[in-house]
Amino acid sequence: MSNFNKVFRFYINPDLYFYLNETEFEQTLQLTEGQVLLFDGHSMKDNWRTLGVKWLIHKDNENKGLEIPDIAGLGATSFVLSEKAKNILEPHLGKNVEYLECDLQGDIWYALNLVGFEDVLDKDLTQWNYNERGKVDRVKKFNRLVIDKKKIQNPTIFRAKEIGLRYMTTDAENSLYDLVKKHQLTGLDFREIETS
Repeated sequence: MSNFNKVFRFYINPDLYFYLNETEFEQTLQLTEGQVLLFDGHSMKDNWRTLGVKWLIHKDNENKGLEIPDIAGLGATSFVLSEKAKNILEPHLGKNVEYLECDLQGDIWYALNLVGFEDVLDKDLTQWNYNERGKVDRVKKFNRLVIDKKKIQNPTIFRAKEIGLRYMTTDAENSLYDLVKKHQLTGLDFREIETS
């Protein structure tokens, strides 16, 4: 296991970077064939076909000075890598990461698909956020989220059981966080998560 001190979740900042969206043709094809894309922790490489994507540009963001990042968001919980980002990250992130080809108006980018989840939630210290009906809130699940560092198997990049589809990383050498900072890859913001 690698040495690390901190755990982070990461996301795309919509105030700085463009997002990607599937082309209209892709959306129609997925709906027609009943194959809506779900980056839900299962392998997709055997049934993957090149996905057509485009920059999500509309009247609300076209004049905001948004940049094209090295790592782009595809929806709220998926990420697509430029060739540059893939070449830097692929040798280090692990065997549980799939790089799925996307066609961005003739340029090849790669959807990042992380297979599996790790059981890393500190159940004693984590505090769930319950709604008025006594159910865990769907929007904000936690009042306090704590990750048990000792349980993390792949500190380069992982998802945690019971947390949803959020990706996480650590500050270990050659982790996603370390490589993004070291190579100044654009697109991701990191937020530290409490650990035990």
